[in-house]
Amino acid sequence: MAETKGEIDRTIVNFLKAVRGADVRVSVAESLDAVRVADFVGWENREVLKQGLSLALAKTTEEKGRFDACFEAFFTAVAERSPAEDENEATDDWDGDTAGVNNELAQMLLEGDQAEIAAAMEEAAAEVGLENIKFFTQRGLYTQRILRQMGLEGLDAAIREAQANTGMGEGEGQGQGSGGGGQPGQAAALEVARKRLFETARNLVERRLSLYGAETTRDLREGRLRRSRLGNLDRRDQEEMRKLVARIAKRLAALHSRKPKRRNRGMLDLRQTMRRNYANDGIMFDLIWKRKKISKPRVMAICDVSGSVASVARFLLQFLYALHDVLNDVRSFAFSGKLIETSQFFAAHDVDAAVDQIMNAVGYMPTDYGKSLEDFREGFLDQVDKRTTVVILGDGRSNNTDPRSDILKEISERSKRVLWLNPEPPPLWGTGDSEIFRYRPYCSLMREVNTLQHLERVVNDLVRVVKAAS
Repeated sequence: MAETKGEIDRTIVNFLKAVRGADVRVSVAESLDAVRVADFVGWENREVLKQGLSLALAKTTEEKGRFDACFEAFFTAVAERSPAEDENEATDDWDGDTAGVNNELAQMLLEGDQAEIAAAMEEAAAEVGLENIKFFTQRGLYTQRILRQMGLEGLDAAIREAQANTGMGEGEGQGQGSGGGGQPGQAAALEVARKRLFETARNLVERRLSLYGAETTRDLREGRLRRSRLGNLDRRDQEEMRKLVARIAKRLAALHSRKPKRRNRGMLDLRQTMRRNYANDGIMFDLIWKRKKISKPRVMAICDVSGSVASVARFLLQFLYALHDVLNDVRSFAFSGKLIETSQFFAAHDVDAAVDQIMNAVGYMPTDYGKSLEDFREGFLDQVDKRTTVVILGDGRSNNTDPRSDILKEISERSKRVLWLNPEPPPLWGTGDSEIFRYRPYCSLMREVNTLQHLERVVNDLVRVVKAAS
């Protein structure tokens, strides 16, 4: 256990880095709380320290589970015995002394003091800054740095000297030479110990990478997922993507959450005030203020759920419903061959189950934009007004049917704005059966959206614009 103040500070800083890598979000204020907890409870009782730090850092049940696993991994003994040490250990059979061995590391290995070796390796790891490892490609580099810091060059020189003293040259059997004054088997014992030392250092580096490199690895993976086309994701990425969308949506919700504001009382309503205070002989104890009623904006999202467009629709809907507290009124609709309202699915089920039911109801049918727009006009157009932002997600490919752009014109005239999100890249717009250019005149914005990065930017802009109108 670290004893000096500097070592304690370094340990807690490294632990906080490992906790962040375990996907436990830690703010600056929480980091300071953790330092105070560690100073208060001390390091002697590991369980008390664990409980104290958990209270300071873990905010949810999921985070508590990740914190516990990270704590145990971080405070596990640094130099665990490797599988290779369980059999054929040369130093276990070494019954000679270390006379003539002038290298400290070589003496340590021949004596077989595992605690001393572990302490030396831990000290070397700290000296070379192993806590700064981020990428798996750095494993070999840090392994070599640790071994050099421990005295690898001197150990190699001691092995060569032992070989020379026992008359064991290149290609000869280990420990079978007869020349020189060295002890038989000493060179062989050192060579095996060197291999085991390398394996132990490599295991240490890999364990520390799993702690300190997890955040960087996750950031790289998330960066790749953010830039990947949603229609190209394989099954292995789907679960990770859903978690990532949930985290981004939560962050956006926190970013756009309304801050408490002192209510503007407006102008004094003299008539209502006098009427309210008639029984008080004209003394106005109870003041009535004129207040302007603010109309709440609403969002109507109309999503094409046919083919690859469905994957983008899934995540857009997840974003919108995760931001339900920020967007006061969100209604969603899905279509391929026909259009239905899907808000009730999301009210009764989680996002994944709701999308599955929606796909069973209207998904994967031949796309007919004209029929779907007719369905919307017949059932919902009268509910669109100047408070409404209409978001349409689709590629505009209507299988050579009438696109009914005239209905979109009606929607545009009745609504505050129409935003069209197209999963196809612009060079494909208007090709084949794409009717996107017939819809474009009636849209306030038309943008390519086919990655999580695109979706995040669009939803962020949408929430900001909608909130500004409230």
